Amino acid sequence: MSQNLNSEPIDPKIAQAMVDAYAVQARKFPESFTKAVWFPADQILEIAKSMSEGKYDGLRVYFSQYTDALPDGVKSGNVGKNTLLLVPTILNVGNGEDHKDDLDNIGNRGQGCPDICEGTSL
Repeated sequence: MSQNLNSEPIDPKIAQAMVDAYAVQARKFPESFTKAVWFPADQILEIAKSMSEGKYDGLRVYFSQYTDALPDGVKSGNVGKNTLLLVPTILNVGNGEDHKDDLDNIGNRGQGCPDICEGTSL
């Protein structure tokens, strides 16, 4: 899966259209609707530091939903809400270019919106 990914920013109008399209579908299920998830810089920098040190080769973002088995520190009112999981990946040496999830380092310490929606622009 060696491909050059375009790292150029997305035009804000296109990004807004993408967010709006998601919201139309997601609002059909208002009990789980999550517009965005904010992650603190410390968490992102910790992952980036591990990447710069060669421990990880990338980051996989999983769309997910809170269940009754909540991670420590997550409020019970979040059951059923959509969220994101940040999973660093390791180059799978046995397969050349595949990326293997590091299941010992799954991150989920973001703040969901709605509930906390300060500063959103899209």
